[in-house]
Amino acid sequence: MSESSGFDGLVRSLFKVKDYYSTEDGGGEYTVAYEEGSRAAFKELYRKVQPLGYTPRLFGTRDDASLTVLKTAPAPSPAPRASFFLAMLTIVAILGAGVAVGLLYAQDFGGSDILYGASFVLGIAVILLARDLVQRYFARRAGSPTTLHYYLPNIPVFLALPILYFMPTFGSVTFVRSPAYDRDALFDFYFWGAIAAVGVTMVVALAGVPSTIVLTQAQYAASGVVALSHGPSTLQNLAGTIMSALNLSPSVPVGGYAISSPLSAAAWVGFLLSLVTLMPAALFDGGRMATLVLGTRGSRITTLVTAFALVAIDPPNYWVIFLVIFLLAAIQPSNDTLDSLSGISLSRKGLFVLAMLLVLLCIPVPQTFFTFSV
Repeated sequence: MSESSGFDGLVRSLFKVKDYYSTEDGGGEYTVAYEEGSRAAFKELYRKVQPLGYTPRLFGTRDDASLTVLKTAPAPSPAPRASFFLAMLTIVAILGAGVAVGLLYAQDFGGSDILYGASFVLGIAVILLARDLVQRYFARRAGSPTTLHYYLPNIPVFLALPILYFMPTFGSVTFVRSPAYDRDALFDFYFWGAIAAVGVTMVVALAGVPSTIVLTQAQYAASGVVALSHGPSTLQNLAGTIMSALNLSPSVPVGGYAISSPLSAAAWVGFLLSLVTLMPAALFDGGRMATLVLGTRGSRITTLVTAFALVAIDPPNYWVIFLVIFLLAAIQPSNDTLDSLSGISLSRKGLFVLAMLLVLLCIPVPQTFFTFSV
């Protein structure tokens, strides 16, 4: 039996075929009926023909659906140099922020500047790595083993914006370089990477609580610490509450101060990165999810609402992120999928609502982050 006839039998077992044309590469072109089970049927077809070097596509309209099974296109070209250059700048920015944090803590509280800085860098690194690894896993599940990340480095410490002092990067925007097999798979790619970042950030926040630096009023006055306008998010406050309930947080004397450790500072950066990643704006993961759920027009609306909401909440601190959103909004990414007829499922719409709730939980609340008076 030839490959062509083998594919023909497989296609006919999964779809109601109206017409059929064989192709020179051993595949076929079909006119099929799009029915209730066509989403699952296409996924099954993809899983069986993709290992053989063929790629199926389902397109057209539901009333006039076309299905092709053709030789898989060559692998995408190597990543552009700009991606590598931005990644290197981001690494330098993270290390630079770690050096600054280490020197600052060692100067004010004593101890090892290397240990302080290393804990800050490690905390941020595991958060970024978790998102990247989970996205790569779901990219493979979605039929898109090749992804392209553009990291967005910040210049920490030197910017006169308190909210950005210890934020060495705005995260990354990610492009899937070959189509996922359907919209649900593409949604999963963006959603679960962001969720992994939130989850690991929560672990970092929990780990940072026991290392909180406790000062009396006299020690605080002698330390020369300057309070910065960093508000912990609801999730970071929850981490402190959990550790306190477990008697794993240090006791603060009346009138004393609890100084967030470098690990807690890394968690604060992680939650802010999660906010940027999940917010339904521009090319960020939340914006890509918004496009899949709400369509292109809906995504444009959520981008505008998100950008103006940020500057309304805190104009001095979020104007840089505001500008980043509008610069990225000019780029129109492709959400191309092999199955272009099946819409987003109800379960993914529910996950999108969950992602928007997490945005609210990751927003820094209006408190002082660096020092807390008790």
